[in-house]
Amino acid sequence: MKHAKKWGWKRWLILGLFAGLVIGIAVYGSYDYFYLRPQTEVKEERARRKYETELNRHRAIEQRLQNATRQATSTTDRLMQQVIPSEAQPFLKKLEADHFSGTVLMVRKGKVILNTGLGYADAESGRLNGPESLYQIGSIQKGFTAVLLMKLVEQGKVHLTDPISRYLPGIRTGKQVTLRMMLDMRSGFSLKRNQPTRLSDAGIVRWSIANLNYGAKQYAYEPVNFVLLAGVIEKVTGHLYADLIQQEIFKKLKLTHSGFMPELYREPNQSFGYNGPKANPYSRRYVEPSLNYNRELGTGNIYTSAGDLYQIMAAINQGKIIRRSSVATLRDLNQGQYTAGVYNFGDYTLTHGVVAAQSAATVMDNSGQNAVVLLANTDQVTRDLAQALYHDMIKGVK
Repeated sequence: MKHAKKWGWKRWLILGLFAGLVIGIAVYGSYDYFYLRPQTEVKEERARRKYETELNRHRAIEQRLQNATRQATSTTDRLMQQVIPSEAQPFLKKLEADHFSGTVLMVRKGKVILNTGLGYADAESGRLNGPESLYQIGSIQKGFTAVLLMKLVEQGKVHLTDPISRYLPGIRTGKQVTLRMMLDMRSGFSLKRNQPTRLSDAGIVRWSIANLNYGAKQYAYEPVNFVLLAGVIEKVTGHLYADLIQQEIFKKLKLTHSGFMPELYREPNQSFGYNGPKANPYSRRYVEPSLNYNRELGTGNIYTSAGDLYQIMAAINQGKIIRRSSVATLRDLNQGQYTAGVYNFGDYTLTHGVVAAQSAATVMDNSGQNAVVLLANTDQVTRDLAQALYHDMIKGVK
């Protein structure tokens, strides 16, 4: 009996120790999962964000130094010169009638027929807009993202028919949605809310996936598609999106008036955005929160001049970045439908972006020889105006 009682106490002691060990492991596991791991992830995210911020800053400094010392190409020189011939007067009158403030560049049969600024770049100092003025281009950047993705298709690293789940986990309908559907805004993806804090590129992609809405797989303009495509590009290449844009577009074309936000604020030729009433647009200058451009990964955080923007769009159409056959494959829809960052009308494409009280639009034929570029800084929509100018310009062009 004594032996049984003694064994009973030992058994309860062992069970108690085992239960305590299990509870301890569970408590520590919960502590690790719910506190330590999130804290570590937050610290890692801050470190990544700090690294990318510093990298962007040094990249921008390098770009500005190159801009100051690099010998400009003849094309860049030509596109920085003001051109206002008598034949352009009807176009100027149309712009003035529309109260346009910004820079206009018009190219017909490869010749610049109008390149000038209207209104103020800085109303307080009296500095005027001109060919050298720099603006944000907003959603026009999506077309650049599409081209980077198509570059990977040419290299055999990606296929437009691939499901997004092959590259980014955690998307509920990822096996049913292809990269092509995302390029054409037919994925059904949208965001439940706006990104609340500044994040690294990887953090932006993770946050976007965690906050996706899933709708019908039909056309709906939702920028998150291109945020996720930028994530695919970074994952496949192992490089930051901004670095790839610099290498594959800016440096390849020897552009000297382009960069990423927020470095526009350090540029002496920045054109400020204004959102005052139509009767007095310069009465209120728009101040953009840093969060706004941080969350525009792959979708709208690039600035440029009218001349640089023309060179980028022409280079894409002329097969200087990806093959011309690849451009045709990329832009698979027409009749004015949205496809891979452009509205494709068959014989010409239109791009448009609105951000920070600035509006940008390009209209260009497939040869890149006929084009209109409008960059505005008084919160006006430029899409219809650019299209009207283009059609007026090409009348009689063969």
